[in-house]
Amino acid sequence: MRTRRIRVASGTDRWAHDLYLRAFPEDERLPWALIHLLSLRRGIDLVAWWDRPAGPTRAASPDPVALTWTVRRPGSRLLYLFYLAVDDAARGRGLGTRLLAELERRHPGCSIVLDIEPVIAEADNAEQRRRRLAFYERAGFRDTGYAVLDSTEKYWTLVREAPGTTFDPDDFRDALRCLDCGLITARVVPRQQI
Repeated sequence: MRTRRIRVASGTDRWAHDLYLRAFPEDERLPWALIHLLSLRRGIDLVAWWDRPAGPTRAASPDPVALTWTVRRPGSRLLYLFYLAVDDAARGRGLGTRLLAELERRHPGCSIVLDIEPVIAEADNAEQRRRRLAFYERAGFRDTGYAVLDSTEKYWTLVREAPGTTFDPDDFRDALRCLDCGLITARVVPRQQI
């Protein structure tokens, strides 16, 4: 897979912003300008991904197929995958699984942490939440027993631990603090305390 950082007002930026608006509910979205601003910080990356399928031609698709927004503090062994979105036209081809494997390859020795909506039967999108959890479990993620609480929602925290590492909630809190500029009020707490 090929990647490129997403720059403000580029063609890729317009594509990424449109995908972002389609992929995430309004109450889960940060302002796009804030994402760009935070991505100027070291270790915070807004990235577009192009597919380069296996086979004799191996031609990359002309348009990006996914976007990620990640946080990795310098020296940390934790990569926080804040946003992952696959373009509608590219879904169902194993792209998400390959992208997660590529993140692991590009960040050797790092555990990958992400948040998902809680899998609860009463949710309007309960089946979608269940499928999302099942996808991440197949990709090697496990439930940490922790949640991220922000001003309006709570999310379950999943981790795919690198060999020789264990999930450290304090390291995760530090990754969240990298995003804190007074607008992000998220807290990491054990779920049994909720």
